[in-house]
Amino acid sequence: MGNHFHAIVTTPHGNLSDFMEQLDGQFAKYSNWRYQRVGHLFQGRFRGVIVEHDIQLLIALCYVFFNPVSAGLCSRAQDYKWSTYAATVGLAPCPSYLSIDWLLALFPDCTLEEAQGRFHKLMTEGDPLFGYFQQNDAAVDRDALRRVVRSYTGEQLQLGMLPQMYRSVLRSSLTELFPDGMGLGSRGNAIYITHVQHGYTLSEIARELRVTPGAVSKIFRRIRDSRPSKEPLK
Repeated sequence: MGNHFHAIVTTPHGNLSDFMEQLDGQFAKYSNWRYQRVGHLFQGRFRGVIVEHDIQLLIALCYVFFNPVSAGLCSRAQDYKWSTYAATVGLAPCPSYLSIDWLLALFPDCTLEEAQGRFHKLMTEGDPLFGYFQQNDAAVDRDALRRVVRSYTGEQLQLGMLPQMYRSVLRSSLTELFPDGMGLGSRGNAIYITHVQHGYTLSEIARELRVTPGAVSKIFRRIRDSRPSKEPLK
């Protein structure tokens, strides 16, 4: 990205810190040599998040691969020059440093080539998590699945186990979050959840509700201050 990068890596030896120190250090030396600069290239330490199961892996993959599209840097994930998406799904040669064996864990009944195709299909359907679970259960309910995933994501955010940027993955639109006919009693809690769990700014919420940002901010603070500090998001 413009001022940072994302990587999903496997660490069989538990040496992520050593790996990142070498990666960042070597790249900083190269960049300073190439552009005749001195001093630090990266600000602060990297943020590491342990991926523990398929849902969390898919959330991370969606965020990383769709990030350039969301930022307006390209129209399709495979078009971004600095992404490994095209190589991951078989649209470009796979470089030596890139492992795609994890695809077989997501699609154990496939060959690697078939898994690449199925993953690409999921990522272009618009709702990858729903598509992934639908493969094994045709009766899966889309709305129920999205509620479960967002509930999980919100709880993990409160526990500090996921970066705040993951809030935007597969989030509902503001129109869905504030349907016509929503009562004033429900609106305050909806404002809180929309900001905290889904990552919309208070200004964006204010524009949707056609009120001033100050009014939304006042409601948000009131709801926030009334909630127990560890109460899970609904």
